[in-house]
Amino acid sequence: MPNAPKQYRPPGWKSPAERERSSPSRTHPGRKLYASQRWKDLRAVQLAQHPLCAECERQGRVTPATVCDHIEPHKWDLYKFWAGPFQSLCTSCHSAKTAKEPGAFGQ
Repeated sequence: MPNAPKQYRPPGWKSPAERERSSPSRTHPGRKLYASQRWKDLRAVQLAQHPLCAECERQGRVTPATVCDHIEPHKWDLYKFWAGPFQSLCTSCHSAKTAKEPGAFGQ
């Protein structure tokens, strides 16, 4: 049985796994802050004290929160990053809020 021809890949082509490994968001120095035990503990306290999504509550819905959100963008200022203020949000509300912020998604 004949072999299939080798699939063409343009110069510089990377597989999805290679692109993910080298993406700027994966190598951003702030990524270590979100991976730190200090952040995980802070997040756990926030979600334990405020287990429902704040935005959904404002709209009269009851949704469990899954994200500890910085109400004001910290822009990698360490004081703002650790001091807050924070709010608990569900994933969809957090994504919608983040997309509207200046600098999000190329704005």
